[in-house]
Parts: sequence; C-alpha cells; structure tokens
Amino acid sequence: MKQDDHYSEEQLNALVDGELDPEEKSRFYNETERSPDLDQRLCHQRKLKELVKHAYENVPTPLRANRTPLGRGGFFGRMLAAVILLVVGLTAGFLAHNYLNQFGADSNGPATVDTADVSEFFILHVTSGAPERMQAALRHASALLDGAEQGGQRRVEIIVNERGIDLLRADVTPYSQEIAVLQANDVVFYACSKTIERLENRGVRVQLVPHTNTEYTALDRVVSRMQDGWTYERI
Repeated sequence: MKQDDHYSEEQLNALVDGELDPEEKSRFYNETERSPDLDQRLCHQRKLKELVKHAYENVPTPLRANRTPLGRGGFFGRMLAAVILLVVGLTAGFLAHNYLNQFGADSNGPATVDTADVSEFFILHVTSGAPERMQAALRHASALLDGAEQGGQRRVEIIVNERGIDLLRADVTPYSQEIAVLQANDVVFYACSKTIERLENRGVRVQLVPHTNTEYTALDRVVSRMQDGWTYERI
C-alpha cells in the first residue's frame, strides 16, 4: 500500500475547493512534503479542475438558438464547441491516464475504464436556462440511449448548474414528464450543490424534481467523470 492511500479523492477535492479548516490543511500539506505521490495527485487534481473551468468559460454560444441535437443543424452547431472541448478532454485524459498508470488499480484513485467502453459513458452539462437548451439536453440524452448497440447499454448523466438548474426545479421546469421517463431508463440527474446554496442564500426556495442528486458541485462531478473516461458534452 502506498504511503498516501489513506487520502481519498473527496479529501483532495475538499482541499482544492478550500473546504478544509486550517489545521487539516496544515496536516495535508505536511504530508505532501513527505509523499511525492500525494503531492502529484494534488497537482493533477488542481490541473483537471482548472481545465474544466477553462472549458466552461470558453465554449462559444451557438448562432442558432432553435437548433436540435438530432438534426444536421444541431450536429454542425456542436462541432465548434466540440473542437474546444476536444483539446481540454485530451489534456485531461492525458493527465488522468498518467495518474492511473502511476497509482494502479490497487490504490484509492479513480477506477480504470476499458477504452472500448469510453464512448458508452456520457455526462451532459447544462448551464443555460433557455428552454431550447434544456429541451436539447433531454432529446440528446434520449438519442444516446436509443443509439446504443443492440444488446449494449449506455450510461448517461445530466448535470445542471447556474441558470441550467431551472431544468430540475419542480416549480419551474416544464419537462417533469420527460425527466421522469429518462430517469426510468437509468439517466441520473445532478443539481450543483453550490448553485443551490447560492439561490438559498438569496432567499430562493429550491424545490427539485424527485430523484435529483444534490451531493456534488458541477465541477467536481464533471472532473470525476472525465477522470473515469466519460465523454463530456456541454449543451
């Protein structure tokens, strides 16, 4: 067992997000001085988060607001965003690949994913409250499920934050039935915990559709899934 195996990914995330108290930070940093492995894990985690933040900020807004993800216009409309995300994804994938090779399957790091199955895992990210964007995410998730090879299965998750949280607000969303159908087909929906916290701090009562997961921030969930080899798409 490696010297730093008792430090989980959740603890690394908490340190990077500034959620540890001063005593815990000091203990963690003292350990990184003694453990090059832990220091490198922390470095990789910070790089991945910065890469995803950069992707959030630099994906261009499509010119056509009424595009659909299944038509030709929707396909070409996403290509420009895909180019930018490809660069980020390749870089993050390179870091995660090195990380996994270094720490191996017996560590507490993220589990490896067979490269043949990478395209069967998708996380869709919604940040806009525009109805056409929310509808596009739901249609795209449905299309991904329908496009699975016969006898195969695709896993799809949808994570929302910022204005995109309106997709999962029970008193706001017009798509409760569509969400329920996708949930019945094992699509998992996540509402960013920090977005919920910001709204509640402003006095907004956040009531979510049933079975919405609120355990993660959008950034943490996307980074975790990218580390596991999932395909990331921002709708």
